[in-house]
Amino acid sequence: MRNYEITNILREGNVEETKSAVKDLLSKYNFTIQGEEDWGSKRLWHPVGQDEQGHFTLIKCSGSPTEVAKIEHEFKLNVNILKTLVIRANG
Repeated sequence: MRNYEITNILREGNVEETKSAVKDLLSKYNFTIQGEEDWGSKRLWHPVGQDEQGHFTLIKCSGSPTEVAKIEHEFKLNVNILKTLVIRANG
């Protein structure tokens, strides 16, 4: 098990639904959530499609390195997730 930090930019409007969908997806791939931070809505530097605002979240979790690519792929399929960044945390 490795530690990861997942930063997501969510589409405004469906924030709570999307946050629960992200948590469900992580539990589907046996990731354990260690902490969450809600950074709130911010104006994006560059528009993503038609969206100029985004809701930023950070999730600290641990899981198998072989499942990370699957999670990233599923994040890309969700239309309410504008951008995502998964990095390996120290430890």
